[in-house]
This record gives sequence, C-alpha cells and structure tokens, in this order.
Amino acid sequence: MNKNVLLFGCGYLGFPVAKELKTQGCYVQVATHSPEKLKGFEEDGLNPFFVSLDFDNFSADSIKEKCKTVDSAILMLPPSNFKNYAATIRSIADCFKENTHVIFVSSISVYEDTSEIVNENSPCKENHALIFAEQYLCNNKSINTTILRLAGLLGNGRHPVLSFLKKEKIANGLAPVNLVHQQDVVSVITKILSKNIRNELFNICYPEHPTRKDFYENAADKLFSKKIKFISEGSGKIVNGQKIVEFFGFTYKNTIY
Repeated sequence: MNKNVLLFGCGYLGFPVAKELKTQGCYVQVATHSPEKLKGFEEDGLNPFFVSLDFDNFSADSIKEKCKTVDSAILMLPPSNFKNYAATIRSIADCFKENTHVIFVSSISVYEDTSEIVNENSPCKENHALIFAEQYLCNNKSINTTILRLAGLLGNGRHPVLSFLKKEKIANGLAPVNLVHQQDVVSVITKILSKNIRNELFNICYPEHPTRKDFYENAADKLFSKKIKFISEGSGKIVNGQKIVEFFGFTYKNTIY
C-alpha cells in the first residue's frame, strides 16, 4: 500500500495502526505533543514530529506544511484533551490539501440514550463534541472523510472490567455491552485505506451483546479471580456494527470474551 499517511493520536489504538501501516508499505508520519515520545517513534520508523496540541489554544501553524504533503490522515484525538475540540479538528482539517482522505475516529457515545438497536442513521446527541467535529468534516467538501464510530475498546492489556473490580452492587446490570477488540479496529482502518473507501460512516462494534452483568461478572472471575456483583436492572442500546460487514465483507475476527 503506497500511501503517505499522517496520524494525530498515537497511543493505545494509534500506535498499532501506525506500525501496521508501515508494515504494509505506507510512509507513516506521527504528530505528537510529547517530546519524550519522539525518540521511541523514530526508532520504530514512524517519522514523528512535534506539534503543540494545547488544551486551551491549539495552533495549526506547526502542521500546515506536513498536512500538505500527505495522501491520507487519521484523526484519533480524544475530546477530553481540548477545550474546544471541534475547533481543533477544524483547524487541522483546514490544513489538508484538496482530496486528502481523512479517517476520523469517533465514538458510539454520540447516539441518543435508548433501549433500541441503533445504526448509522439513528438519532445522535446534538451537542456532543464529536458530532460537531463530524459535521464539520463532512461539510468540508475539499477533503474526503470516513467516520468510524467505535464501541468500547478492549484487548492487548486493556479490559473495561478493571474499572469495576473494587465496586459493589454495580448498577445497570441488564444493559447490553457494546465492545470491539483493538485489533479489529486496526484491521478496519488499514482496509479502509487500502480499499480507498471515502465519504462513508461506519459503526465498529462486535456483533454480540451480552448483558453487563453476565459479561463483567464472568470476566472478573475468569481474568482476575474476582467476584463482583451487578444489580439486575436497567437497559440500554445495542449498536449494530454490520454495515461495514455488508459493505466490503469485513469480519470481526477477535472475540470480546
């Protein structure tokens, strides 16, 4: 895959994406606001450069020249890191040359709270920072944006059950889980780039949705030999992640169990 790809966000998800793209023949550049990470990224052949991603006041001056040189960009910046997230995403997007392929990593948290099955056409929370960012990217016709709304991530050292191990009588035990393995997301992103899939929106969520009670109580016992207890109450949405399966035959290969 002969592409020049720029990543914003190279942590738990971005780092394995960057390494996989390099393995597949891409020229990968990584924007980082962490000076101490520069050397490590260099040793991994990821061509890092320092950028000021300041919480209060982001300036695009440090990335303009880099953004003009790339074919594709992957934006994986968490909203919690910025005072005005949508404005930050807009500033970055405005730096790209015409027809740049932008993959924007969003979240299923944008969907309205419901007890129904939701898909890519379901109502979203109007005032969600990610929605503001999504809307700007989609309205910017000079670039081509693919939006990925990710379910909760697990795998390779991360499991959401860790946040429950010290709690008692945990609420909302009958709500379904919506999760996806890190490696499936890495696979999705690399396939979207290789197949040049533009101007689409996909939910990325494993197709099984046990209750929080069943899933986390079993995980605590199996992984940590801990007994936790969820209250048998509550409900929640089930996120349908099958559009991408039907679109180009993607397979969720990594179980959440």
